[in-house]
Amino acid sequence: MSNRSAVFGGAGFIGTNLVYQLIEDGQQVFNFDNLSGLGNLLNIAELMQQSRHSFVRCDISNPEEIRQALLMAAADTIYFCITPKNPEEESSLENFRTFFETVKEWRNGMADTKLHKIVVVVSEHYKLLGTYGKMYAGLLKLLDSYASDGLPISSLLVPPAFGPFQQPDSPISMIIYRAIEGETIPVVNPEEKVSDLVYVKDVVDAIVLVEKNGKIGGHYHLTGTTSSMSNIEVADVICDSLNEALPPPVGRYQALIEEVTTSLIASDISKDESALTILGLQNKTSLGEALKKTVSWYLNNPRWYNQSRTRFFYLWQNPETVLKIA
Repeated sequence: MSNRSAVFGGAGFIGTNLVYQLIEDGQQVFNFDNLSGLGNLLNIAELMQQSRHSFVRCDISNPEEIRQALLMAAADTIYFCITPKNPEEESSLENFRTFFETVKEWRNGMADTKLHKIVVVVSEHYKLLGTYGKMYAGLLKLLDSYASDGLPISSLLVPPAFGPFQQPDSPISMIIYRAIEGETIPVVNPEEKVSDLVYVKDVVDAIVLVEKNGKIGGHYHLTGTTSSMSNIEVADVICDSLNEALPPPVGRYQALIEEVTTSLIASDISKDESALTILGLQNKTSLGEALKKTVSWYLNNPRWYNQSRTRFFYLWQNPETVLKIA
């Protein structure tokens, strides 16, 4: 494993969890994020005084900022944890192309660079919205082209994740926010079985595994947690955890649930699975256990939660923007 790591997107959801783990593992971590999306300085507030953590704003659309970040970090490993904001747009990968082109030029111009691995983490978050396949296919081709040019790239495709530091931009976090705030909890297609969800701590373990054992040019896929739970059962587990730890003034949180039946989202995901190597983890967290751990984390971090509920007020107040309820 490397000693110096650069994490681009390190104040976002997956990036933040990765940064904490790398520091716990004894890494010197250089954290770069432009804070324009779901990145949040409060995520890494506890790390700001740590000698093994440095944070600098960096926009991956700006080659000069990228070069400065690379020079500053002099990293053994680069972790790229940024997902396109609008994957359906033709230009969604332009910033990615700018980043890797700049890294290639920097590496070619630095004879003594120690860079031995670039791990690109690709989140299937947009799978929940049914729009993803075209962007993903284009990204794989982009990564392959830079790998053939000599960049030591490995990629990891991860299912929609949930857990600590997640803003209310996904169904699990949305349920938690709205329950705590005493708002109705919309559960879409309640009897539909949950699939392809994964606890973010397992995602971080997978990223570290790819850094350690992944082949250059390899594309890996972390499968979701195996579960027989339905959407309504997931909501029930969350509500039970809150009933125990933060009892409502009256009744139970389940009373807030509002079942919504809608047509299934037509997904455009048609990626070639033969291009992926399934990545197995020995001890993947069960869905029930992961849900309880997530609720506990939110309740044990009130300062983070209160700041997040204010900054992302529109998201948890308007669940249709997250859940795509017609």
